[in-house]
Amino acid sequence: MSRPAIFSDMADAFVSGLGNVEASVTIKGSPVPLTGILRKVRKTDLLDIEGIGLEGVSYSFAASGTALDGVRQSDTITIIRSDDAQDIGKVFVVAGHVDDGRAMKRLLLHEDE
Repeated sequence: MSRPAIFSDMADAFVSGLGNVEASVTIKGSPVPLTGILRKVRKTDLLDIEGIGLEGVSYSFAASGTALDGVRQSDTITIIRSDDAQDIGKVFVVAGHVDDGRAMKRLLLHEDE
């Protein structure tokens, strides 16, 4: 994806300020080390069947859009380092992505079980 030049340095600023993990991202079959923003969101009330609720956890990984342009669905992300020392060694599979068309790309993940 072509990105406007005005946004070229914004991704680095976002990642340096908000980045909380170092990860090995598979891009075109090769592991690439990247710093990014891992988000874990707990969702409640996904489903209510006869008074029994269902909860779920979703993950996303955001980094520079240009760094993630080659990532495809079913590629993997392995967490190498984390600011809170959680999720280290966890492997995620890319389920999809959201591209803001400017500086960042957010990968939608699910745990590789």
